Amino acid sequence: MLRLFILLLSLAGLADALYFTLAYYGRIRKARWVPEIFCAREGSSCVTVVRTPYARVLGVPNSLLGIIYYLLLIAWIGFVPRYLNLSGRVFRPFETLGLWLLGASVCTVVLGFYLIYALRRVLYTHCRLCYAAHAINLALFVLLILVS
Repeated sequence: MLRLFILLLSLAGLADALYFTLAYYGRIRKARWVPEIFCAREGSSCVTVVRTPYARVLGVPNSLLGIIYYLLLIAWIGFVPRYLNLSGRVFRPFETLGLWLLGASVCTVVLGFYLIYALRRVLYTHCRLCYAAHAINLALFVLLILVS
């Protein structure tokens, strides 16, 4: 059951990261099909946020790193078997990748607190999708601890 929650949250995080990546590269800005709740319109807080240095903490857009993270989580939960028997030896990619993902999850949570601080205290703005992404990352961290 926890694996299903991790999969669902990873899919939601992936959708959010894809959206921010498209917003970062200006592919959504003037799209009429974008609902008002999503804020990638000119002059909105999301467009303001993706244009700041905080959107590129490690030099590349944070959302691109998020896409990689969520895809790895989806692969780990959905497609990698717990144990593969190769030539009589037991190989445990689930556990090895799981530890790396747990470490990455710690980084997403710490970075999330920093980015929320930046949103509130430096940029003086609110971004519902940013908050949603950080909440997803926190929930994924807790779930990854539970399945470890």
